[in-house]
Amino acid sequence: MISNIGAAAPVISGAIALATGYHAAFLVCAVFAALGVAAYLITEKKFFGTIGYEPDDPLPADKKKSFIVKMIVAIVVAIAVFAVLFISGILTIGVFSNVISTAAIFIPIIYFVIIITSPKTQKEEKTRVANLIPAFICNCFAMLVWTQSTSILAIFTEQRVDRVIFGMEISAASFQTLPAVFAIFLGAVVGSLWSVLGKRQPLAPAKIGIGTILWGCGPLFMTLPFMLYGAADKVSPLWIVVFYLLIILGEAFTSPVGYSCASIVAPQAFATQMITVWSMSQSTGAALNTLAVNFYKEGSEVPFFLVIGLITCAAGLIVLIFGKKIAAGMGMLEKTE
Repeated sequence: MISNIGAAAPVISGAIALATGYHAAFLVCAVFAALGVAAYLITEKKFFGTIGYEPDDPLPADKKKSFIVKMIVAIVVAIAVFAVLFISGILTIGVFSNVISTAAIFIPIIYFVIIITSPKTQKEEKTRVANLIPAFICNCFAMLVWTQSTSILAIFTEQRVDRVIFGMEISAASFQTLPAVFAIFLGAVVGSLWSVLGKRQPLAPAKIGIGTILWGCGPLFMTLPFMLYGAADKVSPLWIVVFYLLIILGEAFTSPVGYSCASIVAPQAFATQMITVWSMSQSTGAALNTLAVNFYKEGSEVPFFLVIGLITCAAGLIVLIFGKKIAAGMGMLEKTE
């Protein structure tokens, strides 16, 4: 709910863009972003104190200087290599995107391996972290679905949705306000539901499984307008509204619960890093989308969304079926008892 509190931003920036162009819209966004940073800097010490000043598992002082030097050298070498490859024409933007996206998929895998195999991680902690992986995969597919709303479906909204409502044209960007509004409302509703159910509520992996299935239903639902209407037809905005309703209901089940699971299973030596690893599911989902669009072309929306929807639903169904076993592996049944 907190991360979606700026729900009105797309409506405001979209309206400005519609009236005066995107230069002015981006300028307004930049000004408000600067004001937000200023507010944070003014209040940061008062509200957060020294939280986050020191890492949970810091490098020894004798190794810190060596690590920093090696990191700087690696960055400089990487920049030089990519510059030469781009200038020579060996590397194109398309190939570069695919390489970076592939790396984004393997980085969290490597991080999981490092945490699980680390001598600093206790045996029971290793088991708990390993059992987080199915939920992590679910969130990767959920983020793959989300990127459709900011890519293919953003263009669909711009070009094929009837955006004249009560005689007034609204910007395509305004539709990005819907998921934020839904997130605030559904976050409150679902959070209240768990409070009411108490110990009768589903286990965390089951929630993630149900939510992931809802995420998958979003692209499956969007195959319908592409099948029912021609490329020149203007469709009702309700198609996009229902799509957002489905995936944000899925988010209400998965997002808070996922972070909660990551914090519960986090080994003592990797408390902060575990949350970072879970957050990497967002970049991994975006990377999957970058690779997936290599198989997309205009007119292939139905099979494209069908495959994404079915894979996402399948991932959610597997976690839902084995939810109790996964929860036991995370140590959640012990906590409940």
